[in-house]
Amino acid sequence: MPFRWGWEKLKGWFIHLLHLDDSAHRIALGVAVGMFVAMTPTWGIQMAMIVGISWLVRANKVSGIACAWVTNPLTTVPIYSFNYAVGQAIVGGPGLEDFRHRLELTLSMTESWGTMARAWWGLMLQVALPLWVGCVVVGLASGAVTYVAFYYLINFYRRHRHHRPADTAAADAAAGNADKTNRREP
Repeated sequence: MPFRWGWEKLKGWFIHLLHLDDSAHRIALGVAVGMFVAMTPTWGIQMAMIVGISWLVRANKVSGIACAWVTNPLTTVPIYSFNYAVGQAIVGGPGLEDFRHRLELTLSMTESWGTMARAWWGLMLQVALPLWVGCVVVGLASGAVTYVAFYYLINFYRRHRHHRPADTAAADAAAGNADKTNRREP
């Protein structure tokens, strides 16, 4: 049942996007900005970043905000693990197993707090570059794919929503499902 509820919410969001009062380019660009920002490790400020970047590139601000929810507690680990692996392949850095081992060593340190903090930050800095590089690469790719997909879907929908085939309209009328907004009540 939760899957059905989530699917209905996603469908409702998509239909809302189709009916935004803006050009297909600006709506699709807003979604692409949202998808790009969603791929970055900027929890807590993603929505503000989406609105700011959308304003800079003159994209639709509303259309991108929902994309910030792509990275949520259920999807964060798989998304950022993949992004880290992409970044590691590009710039190097510790592997995920190596990182886990170093993290366990850092957390089990019995030295002073200062020594442990330096070890922690050293480890985080080693991971930060591959993570950010991977996030930017995956974000740009997912933003580009999202832009193209939404641009064409929005244009397709807008072109075809008023062009129903005659046989479908006739079948609806015969079944009593004609559009009630065009009828006048006596």
